[in-house]
Amino acid sequence: MFKWRSRQPSPPEIEVSPEPAPVASPDFPEDSLLGVQMRIMNRQAALRIVDAGAQHGQTAQEYLEAFPNCHVIALEPEGANHAAAAAALAGYGDRVALLRAGLSDIAGEADLRMTSHSGAHSLLEVGDMRYYDEPVDVLLPERIKVTTIDLLCAQHGIGVLDILKMDIQGGELLALKGAEVMLSRGAIRLIALEVLFQPLYQKQPSFWDLADYLRAHDYAFHGLYEAQHHAKNPAVLRWADAIFVAPHMTAL
Repeated sequence: MFKWRSRQPSPPEIEVSPEPAPVASPDFPEDSLLGVQMRIMNRQAALRIVDAGAQHGQTAQEYLEAFPNCHVIALEPEGANHAAAAAALAGYGDRVALLRAGLSDIAGEADLRMTSHSGAHSLLEVGDMRYYDEPVDVLLPERIKVTTIDLLCAQHGIGVLDILKMDIQGGELLALKGAEVMLSRGAIRLIALEVLFQPLYQKQPSFWDLADYLRAHDYAFHGLYEAQHHAKNPAVLRWADAIFVAPHMTAL
C-alpha cells in the first residue's frame, strides 16, 4: 500500500538489467503474505510471476530471492518509482523484466492520479483521507501506458501464470477484468492482491467486489494477511492483503 479505449498499442518497453545478482536464502515469517505463497508454491520451480504496482522494486526482489528459479515481470508506471525499481533490480539480469506500464481492463493510455505519497498513485481519484496514515496532497495526473494481463501473457508467451501480485491502489478489479481469458481457464494459479475495506479511493471496488468476481471464476479464497487497522480505532479494518487460488489448486 502507499498506487479508453484506443488503437492496439505497441508493447510497453521492457528494461532488463545486465548482471545477475546472488540469491540469498530468505527467511520470511510463515504467516506473512510471501511466507504463505512460499508454502503453497514449489520454491524450486521456474515460476512465472507478474508484480503489478512494483513501486520501488521491493516485492519483486523478495520474489526473486524466495523463488530462485522464477522469472518476474514487474510493472510500475510512475516515473520516479520506475527509476527506483530499475536501480533496485539492476543486479538480477534476465530473471526480471521491468515495464513502465500499469494494468487495466483495456490496453492504451490512462491518467494516473498522482499524490505526494509514492505508494498512493492510482487510476482512481483519492477518496476519504480519514483512512490514510496521514493526509496526502493531490498532484497533477500523469498520462501513462496501460496494458492487460491477457495481452501481457500473450506477448510473453505465458500460457500459465503462476503468481499475479497486485498492489495498484483500487485498480485491482479493472486489472482482473483485463484477465478474463486467463481467469476463465484457471490459468493464473495464485493471485495475491491488496484489498480495501474503506473508501480510500472514489468508486473503488471493495474486498467483497473482488471476491465475488473471482468466485464467479471458481477461484477459492485462501485468506487475509497483514491487515491494517486504524491507529485511532482498532475496530476499523482499512486494508489487507488477500490470496486467491485457481480451482485446480484446491484439489485433494
